[in-house]
Amino acid sequence: MSGKLVNATEVLCRLLEQSKPTINGAALLGGEFGEGGHELVRERLLVLGPALSYLTCPDCGIEMARVVRFVGVDQVLLYCDECGEVDADRALLQTYTVSLSRFIDRMVSSLELTPSNRKAIDNDISWRLGVHEHKRGKAQTWYFARHLNDHTVARHLLDQIRSDNAAQSAKIITSTDVPLPDGSPLVGYDIKNLAAIARMSQNVFLFFDDRAEATVAQPEEEPAPVTSLRHVRHKGWAYVDGEKYELEGMQQKILLALMDAHAHRLEGKVIADRCGSDAFPFQPAKYFGRNNEVYKAFVRYVPGDKVYELIIHPEDADLF
Repeated sequence: MSGKLVNATEVLCRLLEQSKPTINGAALLGGEFGEGGHELVRERLLVLGPALSYLTCPDCGIEMARVVRFVGVDQVLLYCDECGEVDADRALLQTYTVSLSRFIDRMVSSLELTPSNRKAIDNDISWRLGVHEHKRGKAQTWYFARHLNDHTVARHLLDQIRSDNAAQSAKIITSTDVPLPDGSPLVGYDIKNLAAIARMSQNVFLFFDDRAEATVAQPEEEPAPVTSLRHVRHKGWAYVDGEKYELEGMQQKILLALMDAHAHRLEGKVIADRCGSDAFPFQPAKYFGRNNEVYKAFVRYVPGDKVYELIIHPEDADLF
């Protein structure tokens, strides 16, 4: 296995974790990034950005050197206050940025996924790569995300996974170091760092079979509750008569609003405010069309008081 290709994948992950995946040629093509940087350029995963007018002097490595003039095709004359005139490789003035569209295209093709199932979730942050049915009736839904240590990014990805009904089949690849921070919304999901499970090759990522398993089983706490809200906050699950219901975003917000309210009773308008909705009148039942059993099990409307009240089942007595 080529060490420089492994290094290139690690460099790529480091760039993807930057707020802007951009780097100058001096850093990319020299020092610790050297071999990996060259491979990323050769594989066209990096595209050219604007040229620099100043860079750290390649001789002293301390002062800033300004561009005096270009010398031929490959060289540039710099001036450093410490070193005077310095010759340098012209490539060091160039900036490079990760081509996210080309990177995601390559991920999709490397996993042999159908491009039509690809979807951007957060712009330039996370994507659904596609669905792969490795056995009849058993599909895997693949995702890629940057910045998964950001709880907001993780939450948006989780919302998409639930919308895709892929909680039991989601495979998440990330440029973020794993494991994720404590309290991440994605705790319990199968998440792998790209550099740990694959390496670059010509026009493709090669996945190590012993690290990127073909199947995944999502962990679930045992024993499962019967009728309970104890997994609503961290996993977005509610249980009714032993059956697990994966909650949609607004359903989870409504239940959490009531769970966190004093006496667990709120007017409809107050629930709307806490859920960030401007609907009027706000009627929680309308948001539980797909999970009506959850609404009936945990929410009741009290006409006399004109409030919605949380129904607390015996299993949840220790939660409140």
